[in-house]
Amino acid sequence: MPPKAAFAVDVACADGLCRARTGEDLTFTDTSSGTVSRRSWDFDVAAGRRPSAATARHAWSSPGFYEVTLTVSGADHESTASRVFLVEAADPAGTCEPDGETICLRDSRYQVRATWRSPEGEVLPARVAHAGTNDSGLLWFHDAKNWEVLVKVLDGCALNGADWVFVASATTLGFDVEVTDTVTGEVREYGNEPGRQADAVTDVAAFQDSCRP
Repeated sequence: MPPKAAFAVDVACADGLCRARTGEDLTFTDTSSGTVSRRSWDFDVAAGRRPSAATARHAWSSPGFYEVTLTVSGADHESTASRVFLVEAADPAGTCEPDGETICLRDSRYQVRATWRSPEGEVLPARVAHAGTNDSGLLWFHDAKNWEVLVKVLDGCALNGADWVFVASATTLGFDVEVTDTVTGEVREYGNEPGRQADAVTDVAAFQDSCRP
């Protein structure tokens, strides 16, 4: 019988998203049906090993979104199953709490939220795409497959004594992005007026107090 890939993991998963913390050793178990002669686990890390056992363990070292994929083959067929994981900092640098409308960056120190304006003028919350790293996140407006805004918060302390904010978008919709340092309480706001092609933001003096001990 051709295989159909499936796997279980020992953390909570809901609404298409599993959650873990950095350094947390997770157990992944192949629950595929059918005849499986070969398998491979992909934990979405550069140059990472790809175990082939029915049970595998993995821990991520950096916060962000990761897609775990199990590929199984047998009876001249191949099948894949995947789950997306949001990995949060085990030792957070701030108090940001991620949710469907909140991105947490730089070990949960920076909180990113946004709103957008529909063509009818309605102001709506932007939603978090299930993709991104510890430094960057993505937002969508009306379609989860159409990412609208990229927000990055980078450590520029060694260069000019500030944390930097970059915002990039390919839209003519109006939007407002709010980036908050949850340690100092400082807030920076960036946006675009409806009908304009959004300009890139390169604010290399955004959070100057963030580098102080």
